[in-house]
Amino acid sequence: MLISDIVEYAARKHPDRAAVLFEDASVTFAELRDRVRRTANALLTLAEPGDRVAVLSGNRPEYFDLYYGVPGAGMALTFLNHRLHPSEIAGLVDHAQASVLVVSGEYADAMDGLRDAMPTVKHVVNLDDGYADLVAGAPATEPPRPDADSVAWLVYTSGTTGTPKGVMLSHRNLVTGVVSSVAHWEIPDATRFLFCFPLCHVGGYTAVVFHMRAATVGIVRSYDNGTFLRLVADWKITQTGLAPTMIAFLLSHPGIEDHDLGTLEAIGYGASAIPAEVLRRGMDVLGCDFYQGMGMSELGGNILHFGTAEHRRAAAGETHLLAAAGRVMDLADVRIVDEEFHDVPDGEPGEMIVRCDQVMRGYWREPELTAAAFRDGWFRTGDVVRRDAEGMVYIVDRIKDMIITGGENVASREVEQVLYRHPAIADAAVFGVPDARWGESVCAAVVTREEVGADAIVAFAREHLGGYKVPRRIEFVPELPRNVAGKVLKRDLRSRYKEDS
Repeated sequence: MLISDIVEYAARKHPDRAAVLFEDASVTFAELRDRVRRTANALLTLAEPGDRVAVLSGNRPEYFDLYYGVPGAGMALTFLNHRLHPSEIAGLVDHAQASVLVVSGEYADAMDGLRDAMPTVKHVVNLDDGYADLVAGAPATEPPRPDADSVAWLVYTSGTTGTPKGVMLSHRNLVTGVVSSVAHWEIPDATRFLFCFPLCHVGGYTAVVFHMRAATVGIVRSYDNGTFLRLVADWKITQTGLAPTMIAFLLSHPGIEDHDLGTLEAIGYGASAIPAEVLRRGMDVLGCDFYQGMGMSELGGNILHFGTAEHRRAAAGETHLLAAAGRVMDLADVRIVDEEFHDVPDGEPGEMIVRCDQVMRGYWREPELTAAAFRDGWFRTGDVVRRDAEGMVYIVDRIKDMIITGGENVASREVEQVLYRHPAIADAAVFGVPDARWGESVCAAVVTREEVGADAIVAFAREHLGGYKVPRRIEFVPELPRNVAGKVLKRDLRSRYKEDS
């Protein structure tokens, strides 16, 4: 099965149902199918199967033409984060060796001035000047079918721990991830899903999951609480996806109780755990269920699922569950191993490794990094986890985020969960900074909702943590640096504060 088949199937079942909503525009599944076919056929006049087609744009309906149409032409859609500096973007285009660059009008001039830095680009297609004519002139017939193992998406990692890497995801990888999520998520017929993140991230696969169920997907140019509340009512949204920090800020929006949110049934979230008080208030104020997924770019989707029933248990008092990322999904083979690659018993920490059809083909033009990411056919996630007796997997920390202070390992995630329990702390990130005596010391950057002193935060942490885990430094910040998926960029924090250590 190809990723483009998802639209074909949906159009056969529900041709007149809205597939995409954006501002005043609505695209039916039949219209999207024809647009996807035309896009694929148009690209075949510009490039060859196997080429990379890079897209630089904010959210707009044409993004879905490319989501499905580029892979449908046998080419790899290369995602470009429009929040990067133009020179960084040009560097990614050059690394991808893209032959076609599709760009929205607002970025066209900047990228035109960097053509020398993108020597492989033969064609630049402006979404606001020329794209519509190019696609309209192509036939709406099915293009030749590519191999299911050809690269469909080339997704550059967010660079939370270093230089971005190009993750090669095949049709088989993506379709497996989508089908696995469809099997676990509760998506009734006629669901209307509001996608609130940039489509230039692998998280956009969630929109594809809903299209697999022939659900309507609404997109926003950019997220803000007011727009979200208005669209839930206007578009009769039944499900959405938000990061826990977004949920917390939404709940603090003035007059939220006055908005009509009666159609909202469930919110999916990821990137981090949700605090118990945010979950309880979310269920009360928003009147909906919650579920969580955990995955990564290299896995083409989620491999862990934390369902609505467990969230209800957590809200009812079993708050320890909120530290979990969920149970292993049916199409993923997951082990938890020690440094010798031996399975560890339940309750013991180890690295999570994965083997399944979702796992990427490798890193683009990085054979050494690809080899290092695998062992005996298993992909090494770099996540330290533990599993409890009922199969719930708890993320202890990223291996690269573990802090070693005085010879002791400190899981930054554990410290963060304690800090979130302080009533004055709205957001927190814990990381290590160089320390001449201890090797590293524990540092916490916090966003507060009311005035509180560093000494009070340290004292609170000491009530719940062993002495060596307590932050030695508290840095107050207006907001934490995050990528487009809502993950904290701890690399930026370590770089910012190491100079003062």
